[in-house]
Amino acid sequence: MINICVVGAGIIGLSTAVVIQQKYGSAVSVTLIADKFSPNTTGDGAAGLWGPYLLGDTPHEKIRIWSEATHDFLESLWKSEDAGRLGISLIPCYRVNVEVEPLPAWKNTVYGFREMPDKEIQKIGRPGLRQGISFVTYICECSKFLPYLLEEFRKNRGNVVEQTIKNWAQLVDTYDIIVDCSGIRARDLAGDRSVAPKRGQVMRVTAPWIKAVILDDSDDGNYVIPNMDSVVLGGTHQEGDWNMNIYPEDTQFILEGCQRLVPALKHVPVQREWVGLRPGRPSVRLDREVVRVKNRKVTVIHNYGHGGSGVTLFWGCAKEAADLVGEALSSKLLKSRL
Repeated sequence: MINICVVGAGIIGLSTAVVIQQKYGSAVSVTLIADKFSPNTTGDGAAGLWGPYLLGDTPHEKIRIWSEATHDFLESLWKSEDAGRLGISLIPCYRVNVEVEPLPAWKNTVYGFREMPDKEIQKIGRPGLRQGISFVTYICECSKFLPYLLEEFRKNRGNVVEQTIKNWAQLVDTYDIIVDCSGIRARDLAGDRSVAPKRGQVMRVTAPWIKAVILDDSDDGNYVIPNMDSVVLGGTHQEGDWNMNIYPEDTQFILEGCQRLVPALKHVPVQREWVGLRPGRPSVRLDREVVRVKNRKVTVIHNYGHGGSGVTLFWGCAKEAADLVGEALSSKLLKSRL
């Protein structure tokens, strides 16, 4: 039996571990190793909106393929009787911008995509908006969804280890293939200095009358994203900032900006504020590498650098990562016959 280790228990790591189990069954033994599990991952505090965001130079065609596969998967869950328990909901979304951008490659993936007329754009409370698109999309709340994925992984005889991995040398004596879903920690684990945080500060408020997403894609834009038990107001994307403390100036920016977008948000009760570090990179890394550790060659499948789009890309990236595992398995089986 081939022993596979998946490092990282965010939505990327968990989904990848589950897909590997589904694809290869009893031919492999999969272990999930992470220092943090839900409810302490970056995804647990995020709003969970399906919509490509902060992906740098990731090729548009790759974004389309990965996001479409994830959209189809979320659709299947939304149609199930467990959608509410899993944190999956369907919601209208309005994305606006002070710049005019090309229409997204994923426009045919979502439901009801259309360009908003100027008259409709101007109803949103920010001056200078020049472009708007409208569609219906999914919310996937990780605080509900990650425990489900972990449960599925355990049901399929997956092993779970809570441990901090500082280098591949800790793993090579036990595992034949390492799958690197370490997010921001890939900076050290994979030696990838292009990985850097995109600090996100948000707040959750009680505003059950908010039934649609408003997302200002401008560099200094805000967003309002309803979840089942709260509404997420944001946000920031501060490059290279590792500070996990609440910035009062960001709190003010979020409140004032979101109240400008939706005046009804004035005086709403604040549930909590939160900071998370998105795993930023010039582009998503999803590839197979052979590295030498302790005088041994080991296959590492990298799947990290998803910026603000973990929820948007996770299932498509998990499927491609599982295919790369298959290539590594074929290579190992071939060598074993020689």
